[in-house]
This record gives sequence, C-alpha cells and structure tokens, in this order.
Amino acid sequence: MTITELDKAETAGAGTAKNRLGVIDVDFHPMPIPSDPQVAEHLPQRWRDHIARYGLGSFGGGVSPAQREFTHRLDAVDVNGRVGVDPALAIEQVVDLYDMSAVVLTCPQTYIITSGGVNMPHELATALYRAYNDALATTWCGHDERFRASITVARDIPGGEREIERCMTEHPGSFVQVLMSPSGADPIGRRRYWPIFEACEAYDIPLGFHVPGMGRQPTGAGKQSFYGEMHAAFSVLPLSMVPSLIFEGVFDRFPKLKIAALELGWDWVVPFSWRLDAVYDKHREDLPHLSRKPSEYLREHFWFSTQPLEEPEKPEMTEGVFRMFEEAGFADRLMFSSDYPHWDFDSPYESVPEHFPEDRRRRILGENASKLYRLPLKPGHGLPSPTDV
Repeated sequence: MTITELDKAETAGAGTAKNRLGVIDVDFHPMPIPSDPQVAEHLPQRWRDHIARYGLGSFGGGVSPAQREFTHRLDAVDVNGRVGVDPALAIEQVVDLYDMSAVVLTCPQTYIITSGGVNMPHELATALYRAYNDALATTWCGHDERFRASITVARDIPGGEREIERCMTEHPGSFVQVLMSPSGADPIGRRRYWPIFEACEAYDIPLGFHVPGMGRQPTGAGKQSFYGEMHAAFSVLPLSMVPSLIFEGVFDRFPKLKIAALELGWDWVVPFSWRLDAVYDKHREDLPHLSRKPSEYLREHFWFSTQPLEEPEKPEMTEGVFRMFEEAGFADRLMFSSDYPHWDFDSPYESVPEHFPEDRRRRILGENASKLYRLPLKPGHGLPSPTDV
C-alpha cells in the first residue's frame, strides 16, 4: 500500500457524508494453526494428543516454497508472532481503516492442512473442519458483528451436508456461505457432491470455491515447482469446474444454487462462455438434459471476486476488460475482495480505482456482495463518494 493509499484510508470513515460507497470484503482469511487455542479448544482431546504426537501428515510430496511461511503482509504479524489470528488487529488494519460494512471470512487452511483428508484419519480431518468452523463462529464472529463466516466442508469426505446443518443450527446468524476446495477426487458436478448442493439451496446460501493454495491437486496434474507458478495458475481450476457443474445438469436440478468463485480470476469468464456455447451447439444431442445455453447458466449462477485484479500490459486496456465483462451481463457479478492478510492484499482503492464510473464502484465495492450474501450496507459508512458534498 502506498502513502497515498494510507492517506485515503485514514479519511475513509471521516466526515458526515451521506452518500458513501459501502464496502464488503468477500475474501478475508483467519489463519490459525490447529494448535492455536482458538481452534484447539474445539478439538476432542483424542485428536489434540494425536496431532501433538504424530503431527498433521505430509502434503504428499512437492510443496512449492512460499517467500514467507503464511504468504503474509509483513505488518500482519501480531505481538506474539502470529498471522491471521487476532480479530482486533484485522479490524484495525482493514475493516475500520476502510469503514467496511461487512467481511466474509474464508478459511481454506482447513482443506490445505488436511490435504482433502488423504493424509490423516478421516475422523481427525472431520474434527479439524468442525473445530475451524466453531473457531470462526465464536472467536471471530463473536468479536465483531461485521464478521460473517464461511462453513468449510471437506469435498471428498462424506458428511459435508451434515456439517452445514450443524453450523447453521448451532451458530445462527454467523455463517453466510459454504466453502469448498475447487479441486478434488472427481469433477465437481458428479452426483456424489449433490447432497452439499442440496444443503446450500435449502439454506439459501452461496457455495464458495477458493484456491487450494499448496493443498491437494492445485492443478489437474499434481503440484508445481515454484510459488509463482502456483499463483499464476489459480484461474486454471474453474476452467474444469464450470463445465462440470453446467454439463452434469447441476443447475437444472438445483435452480437456486449460487456459486462464488473466490481468487479464481474473472477475465476468463466471457471468452470461456463463448467456448462453452460453441461446444454445446455441436453436441446438443448428447446434452438433452440442459434447458439453456451454458453461457446463460454461467450468467445466472456464478459470482466472482476482484483479487488479484487483472493487470493488462497497457493500463488503458483495463477499461476494455471491465466493459466486456459488464456488457456480457456480468455487471452485478463481481465483488471486492482484499485477500487479507496475504502479501498481495488489495485495498478497495486498488481493486476499484477512483477513476472508474461511480455506479461500477458502488456495485463492486459493496452492492453485489450485499445482494448475494444478504448483508446490508451500513448507511453513511464506506468510501467517500466523488459526488458527495
């Protein structure tokens, strides 16, 4: 963040302006490790003893090294040397600084640490998912009403739908999304995953997919050698996820299902919708169960997040990238995300520059997420509006 950015942030909540641009951050990471008390206190003693004695298993070989252990901002380390553990520090560094209305917590550590449940007993992996969900509900959502959490479920361990029901019952009001890895044992449209889709539809909450980082199957063909290689390939995963969900008929079976693709890119969406429609036109006889063109499912059922923002080689091309996305029908589908506390954190000013049209800034900064997650924007809070006097 530049000094100018800090100056802007310091004035984000100042004044008495009535027409502020409300902000909701849809990708914000608590990052406690399993031995941290906020997670460990929710684990059965059996599994605390197991982790102390045997550790958490290996990642299965080939972990690309990051430049820092938690790929974090240098200033995100608390006084005890921890990252993404102190809700009060997160409030100070981001939520209050940009006068946000709400933050959606995403904690993919669960499926990264458990490697999808293949490197440890399934009972331990299930207990870890449960402990992390309880930690987000109690430690984070209990700290500040602006925090709302995602229920992380194991993609390839049966029972995800039961964990959704448990969290929604035991922690009413804390959770606004279900989160799952975009990579797994089978294509995501297969019927083995349908009980999770059914639970999301029943509770009317979006199903989010967030990059699996150094976890299991970060590509379609194993793990990469370099951190940058891994980071650059984040947008590869939805290119298999989207057609599987559409062509398997998921949205005809679950017409109210909403998918949030987080940190998975968005500039690929429009050209990929052309490809999907072209394939469909040539293979309609094999896909009689689809009632519409694939691009129509994509426009109706998917949302996307900004970070990392696309950076065209020539800055003047940026407007064209956004305009193509909006004119293809996705104007109400892009949401601001900071990716705090990671090193490539984007502030609301970096993701949604001030030279953008004000209606676009309003949609991306807060309105689109407010509608998807049913989180109201706080009147009089957010970034200053250029038209406010």
